[in-house]
Amino acid sequence: MKIKKRILSYVVDLIFSIVICAFLSISSFIILAILALLLLPFVASDGDTWNPILTWVMNGMLLFGAVVFMLTSLGINLKFTLPLGYKLNGLLLKDTNKLRLFTWWFMRNGIIGLFILLLAYHIANEMDYNYLFLPIFIYILYLVGDGIAFFLTKGKRTLTDIWTGVEVLETTRKDSIN
Repeated sequence: MKIKKRILSYVVDLIFSIVICAFLSISSFIILAILALLLLPFVASDGDTWNPILTWVMNGMLLFGAVVFMLTSLGINLKFTLPLGYKLNGLLLKDTNKLRLFTWWFMRNGIIGLFILLLAYHIANEMDYNYLFLPIFIYILYLVGDGIAFFLTKGKRTLTDIWTGVEVLETTRKDSIN
């Protein structure tokens, strides 16, 4: 049962990270599009409706989104003793300090959020982002290795658990709420 709970917890945390970063990225584009429409008479030049000021605003908003994502994630991991998915599924972490918890969470879920924001930055600046595929591929290989270690240890440890020294324990639902 612990294996199913850990997989479900991981999926919940991963979806949570992806949704937050996608929302921050998309909302940056939407706000900038509204701003561009409002300022269209002032930014149009030679048939182009984009100028460096709007690019700076976009980059600033994406940087702000990355900072908000990291600070929110750090704050959540410093305030609570568990990521959301683990808390919802009644799992506990044994002997974990706040920095170790954030490192553990970031290695498993936070990196994908930063990839989303980095991809949005490259799209906003019309930059080539093909080189991002190699680190994303390496990260996917890491997650596959993490999953293989998880199944080889029969749901007890992942590579991330081993590297960060985190041990996940199963508890009853009543205990996890306190």
